[in-house]
Amino acid sequence: MRSAWARGVFLSVVSAASAASAQRPPDRPQQAVLMIEPMILRSPREQPHLTLAATFGALDQATTGTLAGYGYDHGAAMSLGLNARLVFPLEGCRCMTHGVDANVLWTDGATLGAGASSAWERGIIDLGYAFRVELPCMRSGTRRWWVTGTLGLSGQLADAGLGDVSASETAGLNERTAAGARYDHLALGWHFGASMEVVFDKTLVGFGVDLRDLRGLDTDQARTFLLGANLRVGVDLGL
Repeated sequence: MRSAWARGVFLSVVSAASAASAQRPPDRPQQAVLMIEPMILRSPREQPHLTLAATFGALDQATTGTLAGYGYDHGAAMSLGLNARLVFPLEGCRCMTHGVDANVLWTDGATLGAGASSAWERGIIDLGYAFRVELPCMRSGTRRWWVTGTLGLSGQLADAGLGDVSASETAGLNERTAAGARYDHLALGWHFGASMEVVFDKTLVGFGVDLRDLRGLDTDQARTFLLGANLRVGVDLGL
């Protein structure tokens, strides 16, 4: 009797243990940790870019040591120019590039020498460092927006004329003739510029502003300050 009772107890314990084991939830599989790199790091490396642009704008100037009036001491003029930039990507970031900026600018009065004389005909050359940043939140398809800052050296060759007057103007002619003969000079200084462009595939359209502070060499025209604004149209070529 005891043997039958003990066997019954043993079987009950085994049955309960089996039932508990069957009800235990299965072990959860070990979850793999997925490391996602930032898009900017795993994107293809940005190419070097060469931008070539024609510029059309206005230039306001102030020059010391000149005859007052007639546009010698202060005046505005239209400007035409060519700009080239060669920029390379910064390590680890596709939206920032830097490189070399070169600019050539010509101005000859408010009409670019058409139908009127001018106080100054200027040829200007800039060479400097460029830092270019993309605005990725404004990117769409092949359209990309860029902001560029430039800083460097600038030089001008200034050829004085008969003033910002009509070709038939005779007032102060003797003074203006003497000024035109004396005021030709070379000046060197610094240049700072900023521009914003939108690039559609390879076509570039934008605008820019710049400042120049130039010191005359061996001349009474000791200092010239130039403030300019321009429209830019050209191409952006990946190399």
